[in-house]
Amino acid sequence: MKAIRAHDWCEPRGLVIDEVQRPEPQPEQILVKVHTASLNFPDLLLIAGKYQVKPDLPFTPGLEVAGTIEQLGDGVDNFQLGQRVIAPVGMGAFAEYAVAPVGGAQPMPDSMSYDEGAAFPLVYQTAYFGIAHRGQLQPGETVLIHSAAGGVGLAALQIARALGAGKIIATAGSDDKLEVLKGQGADIAINYQTRDFVDIVKRETGGHGADIIYDPVGGELGERNTKCVAFEGRIVLIGFTSGKFSNFASNHILIKNYSVIGLHWGSYRDRNPAKIQQTWKELFALYEGGKLKPVIGGRFPMESVADAMELLASRKAVGKIVMYW
Repeated sequence: MKAIRAHDWCEPRGLVIDEVQRPEPQPEQILVKVHTASLNFPDLLLIAGKYQVKPDLPFTPGLEVAGTIEQLGDGVDNFQLGQRVIAPVGMGAFAEYAVAPVGGAQPMPDSMSYDEGAAFPLVYQTAYFGIAHRGQLQPGETVLIHSAAGGVGLAALQIARALGAGKIIATAGSDDKLEVLKGQGADIAINYQTRDFVDIVKRETGGHGADIIYDPVGGELGERNTKCVAFEGRIVLIGFTSGKFSNFASNHILIKNYSVIGLHWGSYRDRNPAKIQQTWKELFALYEGGKLKPVIGGRFPMESVADAMELLASRKAVGKIVMYW
C-alpha cells in the first residue's frame, strides 16, 4: 500500500510516498480502508520532532480517518466488514490503510460525508470537553474563543452556541475570517492582530468579562486573557499554537477568583474512556439535529500532503483541511 512517511525529522516537503506492507489488525483493532484523513496541528510538530511524543523513524503521520472497515481483529464483534467508520488512529492516517483501536472507532451517521467524518473526531471531542466538561458552560454565559476560525475553534464556537451560551466573542488573526465566524454563530468577531480584544470583551459584557475563555493559542495572548476573565471565570488551555507557553500570576488568580484549567483530551482515552463514549453520543445527537457541521477549509489529494500542511502552517485556512486518496 501507499503511505506518506517521514524518514527524518523534516518540514512538509521532506515527506515521501513509500510502498509499504499493509498492516494487520491486532486483537481489539480494526483495519480501515482510508477514504479521507484530516490534518491537525500536531502533525506539523510530529514530523519536525517537536511534539511531546517522538515516534520511531520512519513513520506515517496522521491522527484521524474516515473510511470503511477492511478487516476485523480478534475479539471485535461490534463492527462489520464494509461498515463506514470514523476513528482516531494515534498515528498512521496518511496511508491507504490504517489500524484503529476498536474502542475509539465510531460508526458514521448516514448523513455524514467522509470529509466531515475525518474532520470530526479530535476537534469536536476536544471542543466539547473544553466547553462542556472542563469549562462547565452554563446557559447564558459569555464565551471568548481564540483562534476561532481554525478547526478546533469553529468546533468550540458551534458547541458553545448549541449548548446555550449567551454572548459568544470570537477572535481570528485576519479580517477575512471575521464574517465566517459571524456566520457560524459568533455575536462579535475580532481581529486580535489589529484590535484589543480585552477592551472589547469588557465593553461588550458591561465590565463583567468572559465566563469561559477557550484558548488554543497561549503565549502573550493567553496571558492577556486574565485581564478580561470574569469573577469565577474559567480559562481553558487547549494548546500553544503560538509556540509559547503562558505565564500566570498566582496572586492574580487568587484575588480575582478565576480558574486556569488544562485540557489534554488524549489523556481521557486511558483515564476515563467512558467519558469519551458519552461525549460521542452527545456530539452525534447535536450533529444529527443540525447543530454541528464541520467546516472544510481545504481538500487535497494525499500526494499533495506538503501543500496541505503548508496551508495549515500559514494559518490562512478556515476550518479543517482534509486529504483523500
